[in-house]
Amino acid sequence: MGMIIRVAFNNQNWMGKCTNVSNDPRFSKCTTNTVDVRAEIDELGNCKGEHCVEKTLCTECYWENFRGNFGKRATGTVFFVFPDVDGSLVLWGRSKVKRVEGNKVYFEEFQPMSEERWVKGLRAKEILGVHWR
Repeated sequence: MGMIIRVAFNNQNWMGKCTNVSNDPRFSKCTTNTVDVRAEIDELGNCKGEHCVEKTLCTECYWENFRGNFGKRATGTVFFVFPDVDGSLVLWGRSKVKRVEGNKVYFEEFQPMSEERWVKGLRAKEILGVHWR
């Protein structure tokens, strides 16, 4: 069985701290604290990234579930999406689960798809059959 992981947008290809955060509406989840990432932005508009899991997703290749353990549901192909400004989801990468250790799932090394290959306009209902909150 595959899994979908919804992450926040990262303009460094999920390999570093975001820059120019104040001028990109795709960061609204971070800048309005819709997602509890405790985003801190410096005087230049760049993310300090102290509590950001997204900044190392493609370098350390793991995702942490802060609400509990993954269990048996974390297997197979992993699809990575982020919410776009219109509320739709953007598929930007995929990998395979290597192993699960408690609340962390580790993936095979992967690179984000180029922005030209992103699949935009996806809806949670199309993917899951129900609205995703």
